[in-house]
Amino acid sequence: MITKRITMVFCLFIVLSIGSVAASARTSETETGGDAAGTLNSGGKQKPVRLDADYLTGFITDTRDILTSPLRWGKSGWIKASIAAGITLGLYSYDQEIQDWVQDHRNGASDEIANYAEPFGNGMFILPSLGGVYLYSRLYKDERAGRVALLGLKSVIISGLITNTIKFAGHRHRPDSGDGHDVWDGPGVSASDLSFPSGHATSAFSLASVIASEYEDKAYVPPLSYGIAALTALSRVNDNKHWASDVFMGSVIGYATGKTIYALQRSRNTNLAVIPVIERNRTLVLVTLRWH
Repeated sequence: MITKRITMVFCLFIVLSIGSVAASARTSETETGGDAAGTLNSGGKQKPVRLDADYLTGFITDTRDILTSPLRWGKSGWIKASIAAGITLGLYSYDQEIQDWVQDHRNGASDEIANYAEPFGNGMFILPSLGGVYLYSRLYKDERAGRVALLGLKSVIISGLITNTIKFAGHRHRPDSGDGHDVWDGPGVSASDLSFPSGHATSAFSLASVIASEYEDKAYVPPLSYGIAALTALSRVNDNKHWASDVFMGSVIGYATGKTIYALQRSRNTNLAVIPVIERNRTLVLVTLRWH
């Protein structure tokens, strides 16, 4: 009975780690006045993202907008945030049982999958890869690849700052420490016991959300991106490096940050003009929306 319960909760985690963060990110789409994932399917009509002063300044302004976004949430935004928080708390209450079950069923196949998936959340792999994508975009004039490289980098860095702030505020012990799931040391500067949230899950989902948003017109790209990110997150549980609630919250932070970064950039590429037109016996209002 208990094994079935653990299995059910673990499967629920896998499903909701995608679905719930999607709901959470819709809040940021509303704030920016559009669909955060709604890139133009032609790919070339958006304003290119350049490595310039505006881009660098965006690290500050985008971080500010993300951190202050709760001040602009409506009722639906708070409901979505509450759902994500509730799932995290639910997983937290089962963390020890989930971890025990995963370790009991860990095998060579799961370790092999984890070995392949782990680098996609590792900064030592992500940063050089994004550098290579940016170089490619400049050499071959590929604006979409350039957006992925620069917005992906921004998303990974900003989401990483958020995650690490929480890590150092909580100092939760990792499962491989041998301590229970409820051992926290509280705020400090120590570089050990930084389990919550998962940095790998944060990085993987922050980059995956940017890639999926840019190439949403390619049907296979979003599921592939999020599938790899999910495997990366789950690899941390398999490797006994993180609790289930760690990787879920990391996924939420990464996904929501990536979607918001993309939405903020997209909103900058839009000019909305409202032009009054007065005729002999009527007055009209002409609304034009221009894409750069």
